[in-house]
Amino acid sequence: MKKLDKIIIGVIAAVVIVAAGIYFLGGLGSNKSATSDKASSDKPKVIKVAYATTNFPITYQNSKKQGDGYDVAIMREIDKQLPQYKFDYVGTSDDDVLIGVKSGKYQVGVKNIFYTADRAKTYLFPKNYFGVSDSGFVVRTKDKDKFGGLAKLAKNKGKLVPIAPQNGQYGVIAEYNKNNDPKIDLGSADTFVVSDALKWVNEGRYDAFFAIRPMFEANVEKKNGANADLKGKLTYVTLGGIKTYPLFNKDQKEFAAAYDKVIKKIIDSGKASELSEKYFGQDNFKLLDQPFK
Repeated sequence: MKKLDKIIIGVIAAVVIVAAGIYFLGGLGSNKSATSDKASSDKPKVIKVAYATTNFPITYQNSKKQGDGYDVAIMREIDKQLPQYKFDYVGTSDDDVLIGVKSGKYQVGVKNIFYTADRAKTYLFPKNYFGVSDSGFVVRTKDKDKFGGLAKLAKNKGKLVPIAPQNGQYGVIAEYNKNNDPKIDLGSADTFVVSDALKWVNEGRYDAFFAIRPMFEANVEKKNGANADLKGKLTYVTLGGIKTYPLFNKDQKEFAAAYDKVIKKIIDSGKASELSEKYFGQDNFKLLDQPFK
């Protein structure tokens, strides 16, 4: 019996030792779970933010070869509010922003992006926007009163340069046509060169081109713009503001949710309006108070 007692005691001791090892190695008897959250803050997850380098003043590289522009600046403000993430800004082409975010090369991309149902099938849009794009018509200066507005273009049967269906501007015209008569002839196009569209309007091939103010200023009003020869011949007319968003990879639901928690606070604080004034020379957020017409 004594020998059996020794064996039983030995087995019990071994079991206790093994159990204790599992207990402590698994962190069940330590403060490991309490310190793991702190460690995640100490070692933030790196987020690659892709931005187009040639969309001044929305996204571009400054003289120091650093990412700049409204979209980049607002992302920097978001970065300050999310200590669990560290943003790494990657300058690239317009196309690569979209392709890279889709493939997961970048977690998020910015370049004056409008929401469309078509894009939402491929990318993850957050609930909250982070900017507003001054959107309007480029028309011949002499025909501003005739074609410088949605109702004016429709009434006078003006021809609008075709718009790609995946563009947010297409949705604006479609919505107008749904609620108004007469309607605007809404043609669709996959892609075209902006410089060509401006020339088409000047030549009379079309009467209006749906564009954004920075594009018009860079191409026509800037001294060395691609279409500087059309300055005075063409005029930009603001129609309203279209909300812009950062574009997330489909797998970034947690990151997008974190973004949504802070962006509204940044806008409500007035910081976003301040950055709009800095980069666009006006508070584009005020454009949301007026309907497209």
